[in-house]
Amino acid sequence: MPASVKSASSSSISPSQATVLIATDVFGHTPAVSGLVRQLSVNAIVVTPWDDPENHFYSEQDAYQAFIVEGGVSRYAEKLKSILQEQTSLKFAIGFSAGASALWINSEHRCMQQLQNTVLFYGSRIREYRNIQPICPVRLIFAEHEAAFTPRELVSDLQQRGHQAEIAKATKHGFMNSYSRGCCVKSQTRYTSELLTMLHTTLNQAAA
Repeated sequence: MPASVKSASSSSISPSQATVLIATDVFGHTPAVSGLVRQLSVNAIVVTPWDDPENHFYSEQDAYQAFIVEGGVSRYAEKLKSILQEQTSLKFAIGFSAGASALWINSEHRCMQQLQNTVLFYGSRIREYRNIQPICPVRLIFAEHEAAFTPRELVSDLQQRGHQAEIAKATKHGFMNSYSRGCCVKSQTRYTSELLTMLHTTLNQAAA
């Protein structure tokens, strides 16, 4: 299937036949995100925290500060909720950092019940929403090293609560993002391959 991508610059978008939603980190819709869509070879809708899809930042710190000013993860979660309610063809969701946290917040709401698989990478704010009980399958992948908290403690707690949570060994926050200081090509390659397998298994099952 040829890949196609649509970027959602606001919470009001026209219906599409996208089967995959990608919720980006604070860097937004970068060329690396478009490259991921091409690798996965899917029809995807890319959602960013920004109303202006042309937002560009010189550093991770600048992007994060702007994200907080814009309302942070709560506002991002509301934006995603509106899009998930509109996009009834979605079967799979992928979230990175802020996008992962925002999807996790929504995972116990009906807007995500259509999803057959969700993979969330290093959603650091998930630690503040441990009591959430998702109504769709969710795989949580955390970096081994985080500045603000201890990922192993969080993963252990989430596992005890019955969630599929794991540590990506020898990684830092942002390991899937080529623009992040924490980028790890080895882990990026591994998890992109795993996403590809999971994604097409899910979509084939949905089509059966």
